Amino acid sequence: MNDEAAAKFVLLDFELLALLALALGVGTYAILRPRRMQWMAPTGAADFDFFDLILMFFPALLFLLNPIVEAWVAMRAATEGAEAAGADKTEGGIGAILTNLGYFLFVGVMTYGLLEWVRNRRVSELFGLSRLRLAPILLYSILGGVFSVWICGMVIGDFTSRYLEGIFGKLELQEPVRLLRESTSPVYLGLSIFLACGVAPLVEEMLFRGYIYGTVRRLTHPIFAILVVGAIFAVVHGNLPALLPLWIFSILLCLAYEWSGSLWVSIGMHAFFNATNIVMMMIPLPGD
Repeated sequence: MNDEAAAKFVLLDFELLALLALALGVGTYAILRPRRMQWMAPTGAADFDFFDLILMFFPALLFLLNPIVEAWVAMRAATEGAEAAGADKTEGGIGAILTNLGYFLFVGVMTYGLLEWVRNRRVSELFGLSRLRLAPILLYSILGGVFSVWICGMVIGDFTSRYLEGIFGKLELQEPVRLLRESTSPVYLGLSIFLACGVAPLVEEMLFRGYIYGTVRRLTHPIFAILVVGAIFAVVHGNLPALLPLWIFSILLCLAYEWSGSLWVSIGMHAFFNATNIVMMMIPLPGD
C-alpha cells in the first residue's frame, strides 16, 4: 500500500470512529437523560426527534460514501499501477463539475424535502432564515470568514500539511483542485465557482449545520454535537491534510449558527471561505 492509499484508509478509519462516537453518544444520552430522547415530535413541531436521527442519514449517506470510494480508488491505483490511475482521471472536467452539481442539488432537494414535506416543518423558521437582515448577515459572514481563513487555512492548515508530509510524504492534490489549476476553460472556472461558492455552502450547511447538527444537538448536548458533526463534516471531504482545518472550520460554523440563530451566517462564512481558497488555488506556486 502506497502513502496515498494509506492516507485514504486513515480517513476511512476516522469516519468509522466518528460514526461510532455518534452512536455511543446518542445511546449514552438516551440512557442517562431519557427525557431528551423525544421519539416522535408532533407534526409540524420545530423540535428534532429520534426519527430525524434516522432520516438525516439518507442525504448524509451520499457524503459518507465518499471516504469509502476514495479508499477503494486509491487501493486500486496502488495495485494496478500508475497507468490505471491515470486512465481513471479522464478528461471531461466540465462533465465532472456538472455531475457534482447534480449530486449536490439532489442532496439539497432530499434534505429540504425530508424537513418540509415529510416532517411538515417550515425550513425558513427552523433554520432562522428570516431572523436577520441582509446587512448583518453580510457583516458577520465576512468577519467570520476572514477569521476562519486565517485560523483554519493559514495557521492550522500549514501546520497539518507540514506534519503529514513528514509521515506520508507529498500527497497528491485532490482531483477538483488539480483540474482547477490546470484548466484554461472559463466555463469550467465559472461552474467551479458556482459550485464551490453557491451550491456547496447552501447544501452542506442545510444538511450538516441545519439538519444533522440540529438533530444531534437536540438528542445529546451542544458541545458533543459540535465536535462529532465537525468530525463527520471534515472527513467526508476526503482530504487528509484538510481534516483538522475543516474540523475546526465546522466548529466555527456551528458556533456562528448558535450565536446568530440564522443559518445564512454559516452559509455566508462557508461561501467566503471557499471563495478565498479558490483565489489562493489560482495563484501560481513557486516554480510553476
